Amino acid sequence: EHLSSVAGEYSTEEAQDPFLVSIHIIADPGESRPLQEAIDKVLAWIHPDLPLFRVSERRACRRRRRAPKAAQPALAVVLFLQEEYGEEPILQLHRTLQRPPWRHHHTERVPSRFLPYLPCSQDFFTLAPGTPLWAIRPVHYGKEIVRFTIYCRHDNYADILKFYELILRRSPSQKKADFCIFPIFSNLDVDIQFSLKRLPCDQTPVPTDSSVLEFRVRDIGELVPLLPNPCSPISEGRWQTEDHDGNKILLQVPGECPSVCLCLSLFDDNRETSEMTFPEALACYKTRS
Repeated sequence: EHLSSVAGEYSTEEAQDPFLVSIHIIADPGESRPLQEAIDKVLAWIHPDLPLFRVSERRACRRRRRAPKAAQPALAVVLFLQEEYGEEPILQLHRTLQRPPWRHHHTERVPSRFLPYLPCSQDFFTLAPGTPLWAIRPVHYGKEIVRFTIYCRHDNYADILKFYELILRRSPSQKKADFCIFPIFSNLDVDIQFSLKRLPCDQTPVPTDSSVLEFRVRDIGELVPLLPNPCSPISEGRWQTEDHDGNKILLQVPGECPSVCLCLSLFDDNRETSEMTFPEALACYKTRS
């Protein structure tokens, strides 16, 4: 009951914060600028001023673990473009996603009634290993949409839904047995959404180890005891925790002055700061730097 009451209360300011949800991407040395430019160029098709993605660089290239063959990346970004403007803008964006640094990841089978004349409605792309999937879709009516999606393990879907209701302090506007949508921001031009998708039993989502979702929260002291996994400060104003599938997330407390560079510890396979207080973590980071 307490979880439900906390999730159901949010202010007008929270409801109209376009950056309530954002994504950090950590690139190998020398790769941040082309990745940031590629993302900004794609987002400009929706809105020219949507800095929802921040790309930073880790200190050294990392050795990557090979993902299982049938693994599904747990995080995706779907852009919905207005179909009323014609097919050409959607096809142009599709061609952009076919050029480096973008790469095709996989193609899904989509019912023919969905969009029979645009094969790009089935394609997923990615920028680099460990970063989100990207896809484009038409929107037949309404506004253009930026949608963040987390793919959930079949058995964890109900718990993960409750977890993000708590983080976002709101309930989904659309809810099905295997899919739900949380409204994040809306104006005359664009909607920003967060969604959860339940995978079939035989599919396993893999956390994106070079990307992390960040949520702006208030009353962090009230929130932390309610979370299912440990939640630790990693910088002044930022905390880290995980959902039930092991997806790392950042919690940002508005009004603080967070240090972005400390977030790099999330991606360096170093767990020594996870149990530290902020001053201890800061001292550790300065020593390692």
